[in-house]
Amino acid sequence: MAWKSALNIGTLSLILSLEAVAAGSFLIPAKALNSPANSVHPPSRPQLPLNWQTVQPPELSGSRPNSQPSAATWNNFQPPEQGVPGRREGGGTRGLACPTATTALIPQSTMGQTISEKPTFFYYVPLALDKTVQFELADENDKTVYKKSFRMVTSRAGIVSVSLDSDGNSPALKVGKNYQWYFTIKCNPKSYTDDVLVSGWINRTAIAPTVKTELDRSPDRRAQLSIFAQQGLWYEYLATLAQLRRESPSDASLALKWSEVLSSVELGKISQEPLVPSVLTPITKK
Repeated sequence: MAWKSALNIGTLSLILSLEAVAAGSFLIPAKALNSPANSVHPPSRPQLPLNWQTVQPPELSGSRPNSQPSAATWNNFQPPEQGVPGRREGGGTRGLACPTATTALIPQSTMGQTISEKPTFFYYVPLALDKTVQFELADENDKTVYKKSFRMVTSRAGIVSVSLDSDGNSPALKVGKNYQWYFTIKCNPKSYTDDVLVSGWINRTAIAPTVKTELDRSPDRRAQLSIFAQQGLWYEYLATLAQLRRESPSDASLALKWSEVLSSVELGKISQEPLVPSVLTPITKK
């Protein structure tokens, strides 16, 4: 009968083993899928396509090991709960006098972070310009907090900039707040339907004391570029790099960095366009 006892013990062991395997197979958690809620665009604004990415915000608590900018670095922002995505490119066909291919230099998410009270914004305009442009800043509820019209004059196609710091009456962005900006080129003063519009979101963030100390100890702006990239500060990175390129237009390494950062957000097609000066004359209402 000893062989029967051995058989029963072996059979019992096999059953227990199979039960353990079956139990273990249910210990793998299912992945939760989050789908962003649809939002309704206020009627006071043109309806824009809902095509942004919902991703997690970066932690500005210290330097990341990789300072090379990438799409993940620049698109790593959480869109506001209310509001609509921005629009990087103009559109439509309204004739040669209207720069419909105007493009905002922002990530695909249309969101970017800054530590500046009054940052600088960059746009590619595909032809020489002598038109009225309007820059508007609104809060998360689409309430206008700043609006200014200018006559913009450029000598050729290229990348222009608009800086809030150039206007003493512009508001200082508040830490922790999201703002939506609108840049409009008025192609036909008699019809707003001919306007070329690009827009995006900007978030002013507080920076960790350790990172601020690191920036203060790095007077070399080339060294600061790495810190801005580590922290995902799109507006600081682009403004600093643009200024360096203006000062050293023949520096191939700066040109390469410019091409790399624009290519990382799928704007490589305009990475070779020149930085062009523009004359901005404020338009005052009579």
